[in-house]
Amino acid sequence: MFMSILVLVVSSALLFFYIQVSCETVLRREFSRAYFKDIIQAARLEYEQMCDAVNSKSAPDYAQMRLALKCDFFTLKYLLKNGGDSRRRLTRSERFLGLYFRFLLFSLPVRSALKLQERGAVLRMASILQFFANSIGERLTVTSFAVAEARSNS
Repeated sequence: MFMSILVLVVSSALLFFYIQVSCETVLRREFSRAYFKDIIQAARLEYEQMCDAVNSKSAPDYAQMRLALKCDFFTLKYLLKNGGDSRRRLTRSERFLGLYFRFLLFSLPVRSALKLQERGAVLRMASILQFFANSIGERLTVTSFAVAEARSNS
């Protein structure tokens, strides 16, 4: 009985480690330019301010941060599905990062209560949101370039 519980705990820990490493690999993708700055201004996102609050010396309000990050996530997810091209789908890596973001979002109250790496979780969520914003900017650039090229050919 003890061995089966130990195997379950170790395999669960390895699964979470694998998911985290996979997400970090996806987040290392380089974009041709920093599209996220334009998207932050256009959509009035707050996650960049949350990063500044986490990096400051004062104790941030994680309940308010959680709400702001959740709103930014749903805004960016909507823009990813409906902005740019007409396929209205997320890529596999975007869906995977979305699930990881939700896991971090739901674990944030527990982490905050236990004082267990809540700053790192907020920074990881902000990097996921930055990846989404860069993806939106890249899609819009490619789509607008294709539309401009089609107009010049006709």
